[in-house]
Amino acid sequence: MTDQSIEVPSDDPAIIIARTFEAPRALMFKLFTDPYHLVRFWGPEGSTYPVCEMDVRPGGEWRLTMRFADGSEYPTNSVYLEITPPERIVYRDAPLDRSQWQDSLAPAQMVTTIQFEDVGGKTRIVATVRANSIDARDMAVKMGFGQMVMASYARLETYLTTL
Repeated sequence: MTDQSIEVPSDDPAIIIARTFEAPRALMFKLFTDPYHLVRFWGPEGSTYPVCEMDVRPGGEWRLTMRFADGSEYPTNSVYLEITPPERIVYRDAPLDRSQWQDSLAPAQMVTTIQFEDVGGKTRIVATVRANSIDARDMAVKMGFGQMVMASYARLETYLTTL
């Protein structure tokens, strides 16, 4: 049985997604911070990534374009707020157009915190995705955000067997 869960607190605009993997924490942290590895498990089955650029440092940018089988693409842009190897990654969404940034970023729609917890040689990943409102969080839930993350985790488990 896989140790995994998705929680949606009634009074907090967060989605909390957790799963334990049979791999050491340092390796799991590397998989989430190296584009070579990340594109091999991120996103739903069948998605590909023609763009995955990661400047993994506070203030660094993460640009990702997810391409689906029908050819549609979903570009995203994030900024890292905190990098604490091998324990924690915090990033937030950011405008795709850098020229709009100027001195500060527009308010975040979502902030994601990924915790890598060592549990006796295994790693428990707890991703807390915080939206700017409960309505925005509920919309993400309705669109299947949690299931998409779980699909990534299933792909990650398969990818781990190839390393």
